[in-house]
Amino acid sequence: MSSHQVTAQIDDRVVCERCDVADHLVARMRGLLGRSDLPQGEGVLLRPAGSIHTFFMRFPIDVVFLNEEDVVVKVVHRLPPWRAAGEKGARSVLELAAGEAESRGIDVGSKLMFDPPSRGHVALREAAQTMSEYVIVLFVISATIMTAIAFMSGVVGMLIQLAADILGSG
Repeated sequence: MSSHQVTAQIDDRVVCERCDVADHLVARMRGLLGRSDLPQGEGVLLRPAGSIHTFFMRFPIDVVFLNEEDVVVKVVHRLPPWRAAGEKGARSVLELAAGEAESRGIDVGSKLMFDPPSRGHVALREAAQTMSEYVIVLFVISATIMTAIAFMSGVVGMLIQLAADILGSG
């Protein structure tokens, strides 16, 4: 997860006391995976993000989609594991414990504020960091594919030799 946390508020009401900010590729990919629960008052702010999934998760969550001004554009209540949700025009997503959005009065049109202010817009430096993370991921995928091809070519070579041995001895 990111190295910083924020507190999310609507007007003077706190809606998330301890909100981890996932503002780079690896943190966004990890999200809530591996956790057994999400306690009340905690959440994850994914930036940038316009959609999420709950694949491999063990518990339902509330999902709050925000536009570039941090105004709520959609709320999905109690999204169960093994589902996906998204919203066109959303620029970030706040994941909360199931039931938190309703109990804390988070509705479409609400304006969230973050303390300390969260980085709402991707600056050139952040875009470069994100791009370099994608390059690393692509490199790892390429290396994995190349290793698989090398392994498979060795297996194919062994099968050809085996077939030649069998046919040659018959």
